[in-house]
Amino acid sequence: MSRIGIIVALPAEAKCLYSEKLKVGLPIEIQQDVFLCLSGIGHESALHAAKKLVALKVDALISWGVAGAIDKSVNAGDVILASSIINEENRYSISEDWLSRISEHFIPSEPNIFNGDIASSKEICASITDKQHLLQKTKALAVDMESAAIAEIATANNLDLLVIRTISDDADTAIPEAILKHTNNLGQPRIFNFMLSCIMKPNQIREISSLASGYKKGLSSLSEIAEVLKDRHFLYSDS
Repeated sequence: MSRIGIIVALPAEAKCLYSEKLKVGLPIEIQQDVFLCLSGIGHESALHAAKKLVALKVDALISWGVAGAIDKSVNAGDVILASSIINEENRYSISEDWLSRISEHFIPSEPNIFNGDIASSKEICASITDKQHLLQKTKALAVDMESAAIAEIATANNLDLLVIRTISDDADTAIPEAILKHTNNLGQPRIFNFMLSCIMKPNQIREISSLASGYKKGLSSLSEIAEVLKDRHFLYSDS
């Protein structure tokens, strides 16, 4: 059977696939020939995790988790099966046969599932203006911070690639200062500074509540599709 490596940035995203606590950067076999690695947020973190999975001689990589919408046609809870990944330097292709199998299996279905490009940025796309500029530049549906790094490693090692992301924040939702400055590489708040930021700028609380609601929807969709994909070995075939 072919071997698959899955990279997730955040513990909550990993729990959609595996209930036990993971150590950052340490891949674990969650079922036969399926390996999961918690990377932490960002390009460099994902790059490191992808290299760890390559060392396990996987045949394919999956970028799994949530993303932020930059196009208003997608909303919190929607699923994007990326048709390509775009960053400042490159456009990375997804394995067409694998994408086709996934798409055909889930359409029509709930939650809403879209095929489209995902932009991958080394910097957080935090403001509504940032999202609008990125949309104009890339015409992508959403943005994340890890998929380009995973795609880079997949391309360099001639591995199949799939990117599955659910939307956690809409195109008209900004990421407030408390989250930008006072959470760690696993998205966990540094409680004292986080709370102090909220007290000093209470207008953030509404934005944080909106983000939390959208994140919950995104995780719910991830959990829903995870059960099907795990049972079917992620619909992957290297034949």
